[in-house]
Amino acid sequence: MAANGRVSGTGTPEVDKEYVAAVEGAKKEVETLLEQTRCVPLFLRLAYHDAMTYDGTTKTGGANGSIRVQRELDHAGNESLGSAIDLLEPIKAQYQVLTYADLFQLSGIVAVRVAGGPFINFTPGRRDSRVAPPQGRLPSFDLGSPNAVTQLKKVFERLGLSTQQFVVLLGAHYIGRWGRETTTDPDLFDKHYRDLSKRFSNAYFKDLLKGTIPQDGLLLEDAEIKAYVEQYAADQGTYLKDYAAAHEALTKLGTELPVTLYGSSAVASSSIGSLATSYTTQEVVLGAAVIIGSGILAAGWWWNRRKRLLRGRV
Repeated sequence: MAANGRVSGTGTPEVDKEYVAAVEGAKKEVETLLEQTRCVPLFLRLAYHDAMTYDGTTKTGGANGSIRVQRELDHAGNESLGSAIDLLEPIKAQYQVLTYADLFQLSGIVAVRVAGGPFINFTPGRRDSRVAPPQGRLPSFDLGSPNAVTQLKKVFERLGLSTQQFVVLLGAHYIGRWGRETTTDPDLFDKHYRDLSKRFSNAYFKDLLKGTIPQDGLLLEDAEIKAYVEQYAADQGTYLKDYAAAHEALTKLGTELPVTLYGSSAVASSSIGSLATSYTTQEVVLGAAVIIGSGILAAGWWWNRRKRLLRGRV
């Protein structure tokens, strides 16, 4: 792991002043890259797919940068993510001390902010791995099948993901682009991809309740899921707060990084406090502690169903 800078005896990078400065520099470079390429969905998907390989039973996988290994890139659901890694390689070369695992999760957090989403705390210190997880950890469910929602719940229960966490992460759907052939409003395809300033909102939940996204309508047949969908459709502030907490937990999946208490001094005193300061806006993130051990799944199944839209298009 020499290429990734100094590490401790456990293989964890040493997060010192040099490392924190590298994170800050990489953050700015990723911001610029996203503004130039407008490939927010691609970077968010990269962060999700690297982290959601976590297996709570065997304690393997997670946010460890292994998605850069060709064997894992070849897994179903990871099509086009090689182009995301290629875009980030110049930044990795410039800040060699950073682990790939930190860079991938940082890029996902920056993508949310560039798309107008909430502040999400970033804690550095993920170790890199070149061990690809077994094929099949990225879920691919057809919501047209009778047991689809039950299968989804079993997967996120296996990972320790609550129904609330799963549902709130569905809101990131609006950051992505779904195809003209899968929505009753073809204009949504362009409207919510090209205008970054309007892309992160609770609109997914509103559209789901209105029936604008019929392919996801089966979710509403589950009473618990529907209750959260209705809550987030009615209250964007609650949605943004809960999303920030859930996304941070995603970035820590499979790691031993500490819990952040949103709305407390833990954010300001973070090991990368300068990043927190530069990202704070009028949206104040409030809430309870994030549970580190939560396995964050969500979003993988819809990204996979729309993978053809991302293939070769950044």
